[in-house]
Amino acid sequence: MRGWILASALLLAACGTSGGGGGPFGPEPGPAPPLPTSGPILYSCADGTQLQVTYRDGQALVAVVGGVSMSLPLAGNGYYSNGRYALRGSGAQTQWEVGRAAPVACRGS
Repeated sequence: MRGWILASALLLAACGTSGGGGGPFGPEPGPAPPLPTSGPILYSCADGTQLQVTYRDGQALVAVVGGVSMSLPLAGNGYYSNGRYALRGSGAQTQWEVGRAAPVACRGS
């Protein structure tokens, strides 16, 4: 009987130990990793569009996931455009513009 009580106590102690803090659904996520300073940045836009963008040599190389790819030259301070497509901003936040449609907010990851 005593062995059973000891085993139960050890089991309960092990269940109560948390390896780094977590909730009932597993460990809580830490802060998001920083965006890369070189190479592609993946953006998810509010309208469902997904972009892969590489900023290099005064241009934004854009690949629309499931769609077209293009090079957008730097047209101003943080504004890249080829006349039809445009990307405004860089880093974690940007806006994607197609033609005369309203710009769509996008978040980098």
